[in-house]
Amino acid sequence: MPHSSGGGSRGGGSRGGHSGPRGGSRSGPTVSSRRFPGSRRYATYRHGSTRYFYASSDYEPKYNKKRLLLGIMYLPFLLFVFLGLKKAMPIVPKDYNHNIIIRDDADVIENEWALRDSLEGFMDKTGITPSVVTVYVDDWLGKYPTLEKYAYDRYYSEFDDEMHWLIVYSKSKVYTSEGDYEWQWEGRQGNDTAPLLKERELSKFNNELQSQLERGDTDVGTAVATAFSIFADKISFMPDMAVLILTIFMLGFIIFHAYYMLGLNEIKYRKGFPAPEEGIDDMSPYVYDPVDEQSTFKANRQEETEQSICPYCGGKYKAALSGRCPHCNAEVSEGN
Repeated sequence: MPHSSGGGSRGGGSRGGHSGPRGGSRSGPTVSSRRFPGSRRYATYRHGSTRYFYASSDYEPKYNKKRLLLGIMYLPFLLFVFLGLKKAMPIVPKDYNHNIIIRDDADVIENEWALRDSLEGFMDKTGITPSVVTVYVDDWLGKYPTLEKYAYDRYYSEFDDEMHWLIVYSKSKVYTSEGDYEWQWEGRQGNDTAPLLKERELSKFNNELQSQLERGDTDVGTAVATAFSIFADKISFMPDMAVLILTIFMLGFIIFHAYYMLGLNEIKYRKGFPAPEEGIDDMSPYVYDPVDEQSTFKANRQEETEQSICPYCGGKYKAALSGRCPHCNAEVSEGN
């Protein structure tokens, strides 16, 4: 719904608008590159070399894809990040009714075409469609407690989207003893204009429009046109850095947390297999035998340290290895 963008009155100065919409424990086995109490040594082949790591007793040499289902819990946080980025970036929708409305029921606009040119220039630069309505105080007083309430209903009687910016100017029919009349104005902006019409930007426009109206040497239409033209030159398209930095920080935290919570840091260990402890034929070529439950490794006592190249995938392995290539699982023989 639209919210106030600010307003002002004769002798009362301008004011700002109301702010718009404001917008576990770790699971799984423990895996580490360093030994820890209760851990067991494992090995895996990566980039043609053997890498060692340590894992807890509940470790299984595979990655459980069901852990990815935990990613559902991050969806609300990612939605919050998306909304934060949307709020921080000065981007407004383009697909809506761009019809500019000028209704001068109070007969205070002398040159409607000049005003329309100014409003169109602002719309072309920002993508936001401004409109102006003038009324007498008698048109709303008694039906609405304030002009702000009237402007709210008037917005929805004119537009069915959240991309317009309506300026309502109201004047009294009765002149004061000084020969002048009382007046006030109110702005209503659709919610989708908030990424660009931020409070710090609106204060510039509110002060400028109030200043132009208080001069009293031009008609209301010229004052509004001048305010929009000056504001179009001053408006900033820079993102809201405070919101942007906070959102990026939150996104980084979510990625960091999800990386470990979903076990993505353990994927590189999914093809690991038990390895002998350090100092027990650690550098000797060996073959893992998953059938032999008593002795996981059959040490190959040859002093061969040269490497062979798999004729199928090009991966390197110890020359004394026989059986299957540790990289592509193709059958190889000693010396290939």
